[in-house]
Amino acid sequence: MSSPTLTTPPVCVVVTRRVPEAQAPAFEALLHELITAAARQPGHVSAEVLQGPGAPGARDYHIVYRFTDTPALRRWERCDIRRALLARLDAIAADRHRSELTGLEAWFDLPTDRPPSRPRMAVLTWTGIWPLVSALLWFCAPHLRAMPFLARTATITAAAVVAMTWGVMPALTRLAAPWIRPSAPRS
Repeated sequence: MSSPTLTTPPVCVVVTRRVPEAQAPAFEALLHELITAAARQPGHVSAEVLQGPGAPGARDYHIVYRFTDTPALRRWERCDIRRALLARLDAIAADRHRSELTGLEAWFDLPTDRPPSRPRMAVLTWTGIWPLVSALLWFCAPHLRAMPFLARTATITAAAVVAMTWGVMPALTRLAAPWIRPSAPRS
């Protein structure tokens, strides 16, 4: 089984499919086959299925699956059995949306037996937020003085969330991986 390294973070994929009510039993059976096949793949971590209301006469299925890293996910995506099962699924369900998540959205949702401690997660998060917010306040706040207070804080916090999601936390979790997950296997 592939293990996450300092350069390849875990990856989570969320797929939404709309299924006509009449096709739901067939879709669920095929989805079960797909999840079972994925579970046998190196690097597979987990899979969950959530159902929600769709359009009249249809259901939306939200399929969430995780792999230890992007290369493991790509191997699964190129797998012949996956392609064959997806072709059968495509015949009865419309693909609505697909997202790959590797950054802030799963900071600490890592494939380990023991998750990082909350104090270490808090320290790492603070280590990213404190200098970032300080810099944003130092450089941006003077230029935003004319804005109403709530608009200023909305602008600064939006910039902080974007920077944390795509820059700060992915880098910090890679750098601090041995500290936040001391028992994790090293590659």
